Formats: sequence, structure tokens, C-alpha cells
Amino acid sequence: MYRNILTGLALQILFSNFTKCNGDNYETFLTAPDINYKYYNVGVLMASHLDSPFDLERCGPAVDLALEEVNDRFLSQHRIKLRKVQASYPSCSGARAPGLAADMHFRDDVIAFVGPACMFALEPVARLAAYWNTPIITGMGDQVAMTDDLMNDPIIRYVDSQLKSYSDECNYILRKNLEYGLKKLGLLTFVRELDGNDDEDHDNYLRDASMYARVLILSVRGALVRKFMLSAHDLGMTKGDWTFLDVEIFKGSYWGDHDWETGDKYDSKARKAYEALLRVSLLQPTSDKFQDFSDKVKERAQLDYNYTISDGEEVNFVIGAFYDGVYLLGMALNETIVEGEDIRDGLAITRRMWNRDFHGITGHVRIDDNGDRDADYSILDLDPITGKFEVVAHYYGLHKKYSTVQGQKIHWPGGREDPPPDVPKCGFMGNHPDCKDNENYYHNIKTALLIIMLTKQNHML
Repeated sequence: MYRNILTGLALQILFSNFTKCNGDNYETFLTAPDINYKYYNVGVLMASHLDSPFDLERCGPAVDLALEEVNDRFLSQHRIKLRKVQASYPSCSGARAPGLAADMHFRDDVIAFVGPACMFALEPVARLAAYWNTPIITGMGDQVAMTDDLMNDPIIRYVDSQLKSYSDECNYILRKNLEYGLKKLGLLTFVRELDGNDDEDHDNYLRDASMYARVLILSVRGALVRKFMLSAHDLGMTKGDWTFLDVEIFKGSYWGDHDWETGDKYDSKARKAYEALLRVSLLQPTSDKFQDFSDKVKERAQLDYNYTISDGEEVNFVIGAFYDGVYLLGMALNETIVEGEDIRDGLAITRRMWNRDFHGITGHVRIDDNGDRDADYSILDLDPITGKFEVVAHYYGLHKKYSTVQGQKIHWPGGREDPPPDVPKCGFMGNHPDCKDNENYYHNIKTALLIIMLTKQNHML
């Protein structure tokens, strides 16, 4: 089953056996032989140089650090060490990743996979790993379609438009996550996919959605969020009767610019429209422990991956969650060995990772009995005075608790003190009998039919 964990790896590189084929990199990292230890290989499989929040150059250092910690803290007492086998590919490919995973399985006999993280690579690798009974630790694993035949696979995961850019892929990922979760809870009433065309008429999407729901979730890149909000403003949907949610997992160029201000003639209208928009993001760790971890990741990225994480780029939650995932794998391996069970039994290992909690690099990590991490989120609202998004509340997944930030509140548009009701007073179609007499009601029906007929007639012309 695809479980919700974000992870990290570690091992000192003393020797590298390196091959390259069609843009793919494949490396086996061999430590100096120690006859007193038994070595097991762990396969690290990630996209490289993708400029994504979970590519190898960003997450690899965290994985390395975690593997080192696992070897020292959990496995050295058993005279066992984990050794990294690493493969990367230049794009989120569903063709290359499973081939590299097969190499790792048959040639290097790996006992676990770390990654892939991206959707198209993860699903085929996950199916192979399920057949091999090999656990997968992955970040962003919720991207994968949740089908019944995958629900018992040994996978741990931590936490729309056609994919014309990486930001489109990220937004597709978010939409699939939201769609699955909201459907499961019975809250989703309407889904509409885009074709990725920036010049598309967004009014029709909004009109359709307004007939089914009062809360509209925009899972699109930043530039399209602004276009939707401008269209919503023109349609009179930003006065408080509808609420819009913009999902921006964390700050970064990956998702595009989600700001209302671009320097064009529509800035003032966009600022007003964004008063009807709430933003949801992962709660970014701020502890001294995480800051120290961030410094080490940046140092390792430069030293071992020839990549510089700029001062303006944060070591994001995904990177920290990769570390936590590998750390949890080490805990499970230790317990498996202590209890005399098979270290190669993927299901036995992943079951030890479910329904437990521990203090990780990202804070208090809770894995539920389905293997999903209970993540924490921040809710941001546009301050109508400053024009800046400010954190007004947090949602803590561990306790399923919504908590407001002291001194902050949501500024509902239209002078409202509360969110809009679930169902409009006169119904979504404005035809509730309490609001209109029969004569006006039938007049509206005739008008609607007339518009449809005129539309069809114009189409035939």
C-alpha cells in the first residue's frame, strides 16, 4: 500500500562503481570491507536535475545522513550495515525507473527502495516491489492512484491540467491527492480538469462549479490561480458567497508564482479577488534541530552532489520527511532482527512502521494503521490591509485539531464573520420555492432554455 512518509538516506562514499546509459546514472557505493559486518543493499531511485522539491540533488543528502544514523544507532549492534545503490533518471519516466529498479533487484539484491518520488515512476516500481515483497520508502507517494490491488503492498508514503511543465505535474499530484481524500470522506461533489491552455476561458469552469459547491479548490499553477480569481471577481463570486482554496505545499519556484501582484493593470482587482482566497501549506519545521539538519543537507549537496541550495531556497518538508522515512525503516529493521524474523520480508518490516509515532527531524511523526503520516498544515489568509498572506490557523494531523493563531482571524469577504453556508439560501440554481414564486421560477426555466437553444442555434450557424 502506498504509505505517507517522506524520507532520507546515508553512507560514507569510499568507492564508486559508475555506469551511465541513455541519460540514466547507476552507482553502487562500496564501503571498505569489514569482515565483522554483513552488508545489505538499499536502492535509492530518484529523478536527477529535475528542479523539483524531491529530486536527487535535494533529497539525496538527507537520505545519506539518515542511512549513516541508521547504521550507527540501530544496526551496528547486530554487525549489519546498509549500503547504498543509487540510480537516477533525467525525467519523471514510467519507462526508465522500473528498469533501473529491476537492475537493483536482480543485480544488487536490494532489501528496500528509497524512491521514486514522482508519480509516473513510482507506480510501476511499486507494482514490481510488491511482487518482490520489497518495501518502498517514498516522498510524495500519494500521487499514485489508489487501487484495491495496491492497498496491501509494502509501501510507505509520507505525504489539474495536462503536464506541460513541472509545476503542472505537481498540481496534478495535489489534485489526485485531494480528489481521493475528499471522495473518501464524501465531500467532493464536482471535479473539472483543465487542458493546460493558459488562454482558455475560465468563466465556464467557474459557472459550472458554482452550481455544485461553495468551496472551490484550485489545484493549478500560480499563474492560473490568478486568472481564475480574476474571472471569479468578474462573475461576482468573490463577495463572500464562495470560498476559494489555493494549495501551495511550501514556498518554491516549482509551483509557479502564486502572488496576486505581477505589475500589470489587473493588480488592484487581483488583490481584491484574493480576499476570497485561502491558502493551504505544509507546516514548515522551525526547530533548532531541523535548522542544523538543513545546514548539513546544504553542505552535503554541495560536497557530494555538486549542487548548491541557494540561500533563498529552504530545505523543504519533503527533504526532511525522506530522512524520517529512512530513520523509521532503520527502527523497523532493528525490531525485525531482534525478534528473529526475516530482514527481507517487506510486509513484516512495513507493518512495524505502521500505527506508531516517534520524534523525527520534522517533529512528532505519527504513522496511522494504514501507513499514512498525519501531517500538519498551515492556513493562510490575505490581510486586506497589508496585502500579504499571513498564517491564521494550523491543522495538526496527529490530534486532528484545528487551532487558530493568537491575534489572527480569517478575513471573510463581503463583511462576513463566518464562512458561507454549505448550500445557498435559494439553492445552487436560485430556484428554491422559498425565494421565488412559481411565475418567476418558470420564467427562469424558460430563460435558461432560451439560452441553451440560442447557443445551439449559433453553433449550427
